[in-house]
Amino acid sequence: MRISSPVVLALLCVVVWSFIPVVSRVGQLNIDSFQFLFWTNLFSTVAVGLTINLKKCTLISVVKNTNYKFTMVLGFLGCFFYYLCLYYGYAHANSIEVLVVQYTWPALTAIIATILLNEKFNLSKLLSIFIGLMATLLVITKGDFSNVDFSDSAVLSIVFIGAISFALFSAISKKERRYDVSFSIFMYFFWASIFSLIALLVWSELLIPDTRSLFVIGINGVIINGLSYILWINALSKAEASKIAPLVYISPVLSVIWVTLFFQEDFTLIYSIAVVLAIFSGLLVVRQDVNKVKSNNT
Repeated sequence: MRISSPVVLALLCVVVWSFIPVVSRVGQLNIDSFQFLFWTNLFSTVAVGLTINLKKCTLISVVKNTNYKFTMVLGFLGCFFYYLCLYYGYAHANSIEVLVVQYTWPALTAIIATILLNEKFNLSKLLSIFIGLMATLLVITKGDFSNVDFSDSAVLSIVFIGAISFALFSAISKKERRYDVSFSIFMYFFWASIFSLIALLVWSELLIPDTRSLFVIGINGVIINGLSYILWINALSKAEASKIAPLVYISPVLSVIWVTLFFQEDFTLIYSIAVVLAIFSGLLVVRQDVNKVKSNNT
């Protein structure tokens, strides 16, 4: 089952990321977006740093050979700017509309990877992206496409720029020469914490969050943001970005389920159909991967 490894890693990451709307909504009840972002990145830096397991001689080599300018760029794109735009969106616009714009990044990743990394973009990948996108739209509109009017266009434009930022992060991160995945991701969050602190001091103020907010920040920083990135980068390093990205369309479907459970909203037939479409979208990617292995073995 070697071929399923990157898919399993990506799916675990997708399940974890599906809780982003919930923690974003709950975590910003008593603090602003800048506070939430900074403390989350700080928790993520510590959590990922504790996963680094290198001998002294190896650590010296890793520190010496790491491209710090590159990790700074990736940290800015994927751990700071994307979430700055995303948290701002959830704080100032309709969460359903934000969810629509947020999940344009998987398709953008596949497109960017095709352009920058010369990855093949065949009919199977295109169909997978299309079906995943339809599942997403079906869920967030509840089958009524007039349900989303995008009234907060300025805020949603910021969220879309953030989606482009994370798509660039997902595609470009494949080009980084990593001596240790955990150390690279640690550097991403280290830089993101610095950028977040600067943004916090410029547009807000540094305060110690209340106990409830700290609990949500801890979950978000350690699991949803921090450790999930290790899963995601490992998945991208073992398979083409255009294959892994469509699996992320399962995440917004799960997000609606969690919102339904936590905030007592109805689960309709439309959601069930969307779940089937999202799973089928992921299976297209898995099927193509398995067929490739069978062909190579033959």
